[in-house]
Amino acid sequence: MKVLHRAGLEGASLLRVYTLAGDKVGKVSFAEALVRAARQQGLRGATVLPGLGGFGRHGLDHPLSVQLYRPERQPLVVELVDEPEPLRRFVEDQVARLDRWGRLATLERLHLHAYHATPDTPEG
Repeated sequence: MKVLHRAGLEGASLLRVYTLAGDKVGKVSFAEALVRAARQQGLRGATVLPGLGGFGRHGLDHPLSVQLYRPERQPLVVELVDEPEPLRRFVEDQVARLDRWGRLATLERLHLHAYHATPDTPEG
């Protein structure tokens, strides 16, 4: 795959935050609160992905059958992309929220293969 343009993201990293749909910050879902905070802090991008199932350190299983009856138990993954230092600062700012529910956050280095951002590109 040809690299088109990296827009200053040579050392890009990916922050993943694992949470549940029922985690709330006031009346807003934790996932939405994270995306809003990421935008306010000027991070490069954020995506919320629904999980179909899983388990964590508490040993709780989140199968699809449970999610049909208890949608607040649906796993969500919030992915945030930027350079490592802004992502580390973001995690430090969100530590109290992460600790409240015992949620996991991981940070890993990315290898961009095709990233093209221009003023003509619609944002999604």
